[in-house]
Amino acid sequence: MSEKMMKKSRVLLAALFGMVAIAALSIWGCGGTSYDTPAEKTVTTKTATALITAADLKGWIDAGLVNKPGGYDRVVILDVSNDNGDGTNNYNSVGHIPGAQLISAGSAAFMDNTRPEGPFKVVGSMVCTGATIDSIIQNAGIDGNTTIVLTNNAAGFVNVARAYTTFRYWGFPKERLKVLQGGNAAWDAAYDLTKAVPTITKSTFGVAQNGTTRVNTDIRVSLPEMIAYVKGIVAGNAGKVTLIDTVRGASKVSSTTDLLDGTKYTPFDGAIKGSYSYSAPKMTTPDGSLTFKDAATIKADLAAALGTDGTTAMTAATRDATKTFVIFCRAGNYASVGYFALDGIAYYNDPTVDVKWYDGSLGQWNLLVAKDRTAVDTNGIRGVVGATVNVQGKLAIGSEWDTTALMDNLIFNYIRPISGTDANPRPVIDYSSRLYSAEPSLADGNQIETADKAYRSTVSPASAGGSGSGGGGC
Repeated sequence: MSEKMMKKSRVLLAALFGMVAIAALSIWGCGGTSYDTPAEKTVTTKTATALITAADLKGWIDAGLVNKPGGYDRVVILDVSNDNGDGTNNYNSVGHIPGAQLISAGSAAFMDNTRPEGPFKVVGSMVCTGATIDSIIQNAGIDGNTTIVLTNNAAGFVNVARAYTTFRYWGFPKERLKVLQGGNAAWDAAYDLTKAVPTITKSTFGVAQNGTTRVNTDIRVSLPEMIAYVKGIVAGNAGKVTLIDTVRGASKVSSTTDLLDGTKYTPFDGAIKGSYSYSAPKMTTPDGSLTFKDAATIKADLAAALGTDGTTAMTAATRDATKTFVIFCRAGNYASVGYFALDGIAYYNDPTVDVKWYDGSLGQWNLLVAKDRTAVDTNGIRGVVGATVNVQGKLAIGSEWDTTALMDNLIFNYIRPISGTDANPRPVIDYSSRLYSAEPSLADGNQIETADKAYRSTVSPASAGGSGSGGGGC
């Protein structure tokens, strides 16, 4: 008997238990888990957290829920595995979970490099537009009655988290979003992959129909909101906010390359005041896999997370007093991993805790320095030891957007070597062309959410009982 056959036999009983659970839920019902849940409707995809096992998914496939043609309770599997860089994708060359649909751009499918925010006419790696998410959900046959399962190859935990976070922002409730624990590898260890591509009928569902929008701006932190949060923490943290930096590791500072030109650095680095370091790879076991830690372990890791001094831990008392967690990184990707770990696992059933995602992150934050800001070149990296040099900020003099006062361990990259082995100075991005000629006020600097709340889908709403999507499957 092959190793895979042995593994499959061991999970057979788990799959049977999954079918029993589905039947039990069909009798019991749970309600309140889709966009518009009538009391008489039943959700059979209810789970303890947003994580599901391969056996859970096998049960839903066997129950005929995957790509089900219409009806109230249905499942769509999105495989967000990146292309391999040589024109191939494992979805086609190796195979995929039966019924899964490919989103070959991975996390990039859920972000936008053209959106304005704050003083910037354009910012990289921001949340995608309503038109983009509508295209994704319509092409996948997703409607308001669909539970979305996210999976990909073992190296892509960022992809499923970015997709989860983006769907949450665009109004999908967490009960309708699932991440396959272990990804495609976990499925392949127990069941067979397929190369058959499902036939999908497009849906007519949109995230903003009939004069209203489902966008959930509460989960996203805009730039002016982030500034307000940090100022509030500095002033005593009456709001009980905790900032989680998912990119800063053992070092007390980050190393932030520009979001639109990765060959250049932001003007400064350091650690945002009040933040704690809990790097995204540490949320998975082992680091870098697609197997996420459980809720208790994530909460324990949070308590042990170190503050900006690199030595003081958050402690369980601070963690448990927190009312709002704000997660950030460099480009919003690792931040989405942190968002999923807290929103989808650790605090999945806790309505008293808000989890928020700052997608602008350090790639945006670390550009915010006025053009007259200077620093002393103590090492002479720019030519003269002790010389006062301009640090290459581009904001207006006296700009209210300048965030340098909200940093610990502040270091300017213009007078910082590339690394310990490369003493050349870091090239700093010139972002002058990205700025508005007249900076908007903080009150007017939430352009993304203003646009997203105004967005309206261009498709008609789905008919009662579902959109008629599906048709393919296994």
